[in-house]
Amino acid sequence: MIVIMILLSACIMIGQYDQSYRDSRRTEEKVKEGYLHSEEFLDLFLKSNYALYNIEEAGNLQDSSLDENYPSLMDSFKQIYPYTEYQVQDAGGKVIDKSLAGSAEKLKDSDMDRYAVGIVISYDKNGTPSVTSVTGEYKDSQMIELKRLISNMSGEDLYADYAMEYDAPQLLRPADRTYTYVMSEQNLNDFLDETLGYYGFAPDAIVYGIFALILLMCLAAVYFPSRPSFHTGEEKIFHVPFEAAAGVPLISFCLILSNVDVILGRNKGIPDMADFVLWTFFFASVYWGACCLRQIKVLGIRGYVQEKVLALRLWRETKKLGGRLWEWCREKMNRLYRSMDEIDFNDRSNKIIIKIVLINFVILLVLCSLWLFGIIGLIVYSVLLFIVLKKYFNDLKDKYALLLKATNKIAEGNLDTEIEGDLGVFSPFRTEIEKIQNGFKMAVNEEVKSQKMKTELITNVSHDLKTPLTAIITYVNLLKEEKDEEKRQSYIKVLEQKSNRLKLLIEDLFEISKASSENVTLDLINVDIVNLFKQVKLELEDKIEEAKLEFRLSYPEEKLVLRLDSQKTYRIFENLLVNIVKYAMPGTRVYIELLREGDDAVVRMKNISAAELDFNPDEITERFVRGDASRNTEGSGLGLAIAKSFVELQGGKLKIETEADLYKAEIRWKM
Repeated sequence: MIVIMILLSACIMIGQYDQSYRDSRRTEEKVKEGYLHSEEFLDLFLKSNYALYNIEEAGNLQDSSLDENYPSLMDSFKQIYPYTEYQVQDAGGKVIDKSLAGSAEKLKDSDMDRYAVGIVISYDKNGTPSVTSVTGEYKDSQMIELKRLISNMSGEDLYADYAMEYDAPQLLRPADRTYTYVMSEQNLNDFLDETLGYYGFAPDAIVYGIFALILLMCLAAVYFPSRPSFHTGEEKIFHVPFEAAAGVPLISFCLILSNVDVILGRNKGIPDMADFVLWTFFFASVYWGACCLRQIKVLGIRGYVQEKVLALRLWRETKKLGGRLWEWCREKMNRLYRSMDEIDFNDRSNKIIIKIVLINFVILLVLCSLWLFGIIGLIVYSVLLFIVLKKYFNDLKDKYALLLKATNKIAEGNLDTEIEGDLGVFSPFRTEIEKIQNGFKMAVNEEVKSQKMKTELITNVSHDLKTPLTAIITYVNLLKEEKDEEKRQSYIKVLEQKSNRLKLLIEDLFEISKASSENVTLDLINVDIVNLFKQVKLELEDKIEEAKLEFRLSYPEEKLVLRLDSQKTYRIFENLLVNIVKYAMPGTRVYIELLREGDDAVVRMKNISAAELDFNPDEITERFVRGDASRNTEGSGLGLAIAKSFVELQGGKLKIETEADLYKAEIRWKM
């Protein structure tokens, strides 16, 4: 009966999922619908007009002082900017500015019906605004609210108070401009989720149901054990401490009640086995806790507190431990007192301590010589002070000797020396010495690695620079002796190629040197990596066609806007694509995918290698490491190393993987 009751309660709860979820979603939709034609939402577009106009006058956002002088205005603009596509037209209808998302030269009125929200606001030469057009599901209410906002300006500048509030120059008022804003369905939903958050809630019906079923469990926990024929209530599982009996159901109740909206929305109101198990466990914990607390009726309040309250037991054990600790202290004091018999007054350190004690005695004697009881206390104090100082001084000598022995071993080069024993007051030095040991080990390892890299640098640079340099010298000598003008021109062409090759090698060498030393300045701006990648691929189109490669590209519908250095990111994409063009098997397909995975922006590249991939993927991004081990192909071996350095400098990760002849590269940046 207990099991059936618990399972039935769980079934009752999941039976309410569909209706409760629909009630929750209706409330959420009402909140979002109300926000879309609210003053708060529509005012963002009016503020964006001022922001865009003043940015236009300043030249660009970086050169303007809007962030410093008008932070509230710019926060509103940046709140809606990532989710909105816009264009700005002058009085003649010419597009003078637009967002990166639009590919058409000009957004037409007929195009706006494709968007969930479309708003057009115009300013005449006097700066008087008017709502030209509003499209979308809520266009009528949005049009009314926008006109009301504009009419409330009463001839004054809408945001003139910003200058007074921040003691900044007056904002420029837009004039002879038309601002068009559109938001796709996906961008609108993303904006609402980011701005409003999740407005789901626990409907009253499901909350009342939880309380009713909890009451049923409590009544059953009292009733079933009271029936002798049921033979329940005295099992060991119901004899647990009060803290567990009350804590588990209470914690379960708080977690359930605070996350009912999440539970309902997990599968959009459709329950599954996980929901059934969750509610079964919850009601079982409620019944179990109530049945455990029923022992109060059996044992009485006093008996229950003494037997079942764990905190009381812990207090008793603490008192016992305190008694044992007091006995230990008394024993130590007695041993210290008996150690007086071992004092050697001929020892030099003892004599020094005695002198200190005598001086202290004289000082105290002067202070308390007028009282007999003070003199007696002074004598006792002086004896105890000597004993304590003597023991402390000897311990210091032993621990200092132990510490000195360890440091001598480290000084001799034994970096694995361990300090054994208790160092007492010198204990902090143990940690510091271990840090020094680790620091020395790291320094040695870094020095070995540095020496190895220097050797490899000399070898690789010598090889890579020697090849074009040797060719240059050879063709210079041929050019000196050659009389045929046609051959001389061909020699000059080869010299130009080799010189450019040598220049590129040296530039790559300087680039990776700066990246390795982190001596790189990043100019971070908002970059749409999809458009940037398209630009890189377009500029390499000739090389791609020459390599006879077929690119299969997959781009997301929305923009992937990140805070990156556009030049460094361009170099990353260029190096990876050049690497594919150089080493991919001609006539094969190259798969490239740009997408958003959770909170990450991901770029994946896959291609079939023309040569066998016999290198270690973890080492291919190191300096001067090349997939072509024979170094027959042109390249400095620095392309992937530069790409990896630039990715990591911008907070991302570059991962190279191989599978048979399949070469895969993946970049991840946090959105």
